[in-house]
Amino acid sequence: MPVEQEGTATRGAFLEVLRNVPFLRLWSAQAISMTAQSMVNFAVIIFTERLTQSSFFTSLAVLSFTLPAVAVGTFAGVIVDRSNKARVLLISNLLRMVLMLGFFIAESEAPAALRLGVVFVLTAAFSVVSQFFGPAEAATIPLVVPRRYLLTANALFATTYNASLVLGLAVVGPLLASFLGLTRLWLVVAILYALSALLVARLPAGEVKLAENVQATGARARFHQLYWAPVRESWAFMIKHPAIRAATINLSLAATILLVVSTLGPGFVSRTLGRNPEDLSLVVLPASLGMLTGIILVGRVAAHVKPNRLIGFSMAGAGALLTLLATTQSWSEAIGQLLMGDSFDAAARGTFAIAGAMVAAYGLGVAHSFVTVPANTELQAETSEEMRGRVFASLFMIIGFLSMLPVLFAGALADIIGLTAVMVLVALLMVLTGAMTLRRGAHARKAAAP
Repeated sequence: MPVEQEGTATRGAFLEVLRNVPFLRLWSAQAISMTAQSMVNFAVIIFTERLTQSSFFTSLAVLSFTLPAVAVGTFAGVIVDRSNKARVLLISNLLRMVLMLGFFIAESEAPAALRLGVVFVLTAAFSVVSQFFGPAEAATIPLVVPRRYLLTANALFATTYNASLVLGLAVVGPLLASFLGLTRLWLVVAILYALSALLVARLPAGEVKLAENVQATGARARFHQLYWAPVRESWAFMIKHPAIRAATINLSLAATILLVVSTLGPGFVSRTLGRNPEDLSLVVLPASLGMLTGIILVGRVAAHVKPNRLIGFSMAGAGALLTLLATTQSWSEAIGQLLMGDSFDAAARGTFAIAGAMVAAYGLGVAHSFVTVPANTELQAETSEEMRGRVFASLFMIIGFLSMLPVLFAGALADIIGLTAVMVLVALLMVLTGAMTLRRGAHARKAAAP
């Protein structure tokens, strides 16, 4: 069923979903755990930037978030499909709470290389555990929300995701890092995960698909039957269904590009805008507010625009906005000179640059929501319950795989040719992706026409 037939995010639909107590518990747990995760991401990126002053090492920090998705992502989905979903959510939150205690070591007086290595290893372990939380959470949403309200539920989840991004990256994370230090930040994060664990403890378990009778002998044969065969089944399912395939491609590319921009963000703020890396909120906050604006509007727009057209135009528009962000210094200075003339001094130049970056970041946030919410809703609506955990785990794995080389390449290249040039290259990729999405949609409509 197409996304536009799943209902729109109207006021009545929002109220109906918000009366659903299990949904409220899952939604609250998502908001708390995502805020905690954003705080961890902020702290790790800032820790790395402070210690190394290198986009390359910041890229390695981002890769420590994403590499585990490639290693265990899809297999985690198999386990989720065969497990009590609420129990997976509970255990993953508890394990992440325990892992936070290990980050205290990074604040010791050990050599910088050792401290950085400890942070990367702990971050990777944290990401491994999160590979189980993500598919379990995505598979639980349709268990607590009727199909006709999926778009509304996903809009609310996207809202809290981006609100959590604001709180974690732009508000709570920077405040705790500035006033309490990173050591106490890890303790606060541990407490947040404990609270999230309490909220998910009694959610619906969902269908538990038992493992097939194991007839194979030997570790390799048993692994193939229990894990590799189900993984191949989920991949075949995603390739076979055009709607699933298109949603996966769009979500993967959107997430990959977002990771690249996140990698370059601290360097952009410090080297282009002339602020401290901790002032990343100057870009993150307006971008997140733009995402919230897009989420409010996407239900109404999706009711009148086909998903491929909405996603395609939004992706291309995001590329144009990223170009504006990358070249903020040039065009904001031109506007300042035009408006202020000879009184346009260095202080005014900095103010205009920051204002221009915030406007472009806000537009990027709106475009991002117009891509991810309809694609995510379609992926959930078109996937059966017994396959849903594996499909979302495969999505996370694809995102991790696609993001490895681009993120690493972008950071290293930024140190060589500059941040602006790399951001413009990423923007061109976004425009190309949007054009390809529009072309696929046009071909699909032409093929469906009588």
